Amino acid sequence: MKKLTILAAVILMATLGAFSANAQKIGYVDMQDIISQMPETAQADSALGSYRENLVTTYQSMNQEFQTKADAFVKDSTKMNQAVKEAKRAELRDLQTRIGQFQQNSQQQLQQEQSQLLQPIIEKVQKTVSDVAKVKGFTYVLDDSQGGGGNILIVKPTTDDLTAEVKAKLGLKGK
Repeated sequence: MKKLTILAAVILMATLGAFSANAQKIGYVDMQDIISQMPETAQADSALGSYRENLVTTYQSMNQEFQTKADAFVKDSTKMNQAVKEAKRAELRDLQTRIGQFQQNSQQQLQQEQSQLLQPIIEKVQKTVSDVAKVKGFTYVLDDSQGGGGNILIVKPTTDDLTAEVKAKLGLKGK
């Protein structure tokens, strides 16, 4: 009976050891908080501010040019023949179109500039998170910037990625 109890205890300990060996440690970080406190972020914000100021200055200059030409047209239109009036109106419409396009493109350019400035910072933080996770023994690390639920996986073992198998089962091709 004593041998049976010892054998059951050994089996129980081996089973618990196997479960704990397969346990996955999951951690989380607030990426937004970390990134906002980095000195590189302040430099990127400053550079982005300068970029934005240049765009605003150009936009204001274009608007001033339009306003000057529109005022001149209103003032001098009584002295112009119909062909010249139409040419001046077309020039004003063209300038107005260019101003609108510049405004739209400026938004896209500003977003691209922001992405280019922040990408190296984000990569640096992600690498550091990965290094810390490895040292601390975490298998998965979630981004908790949104707080309470909107987590994004930052660190994960590639062996746990089932994407390819799921795609194959669904008959999907490619990555």
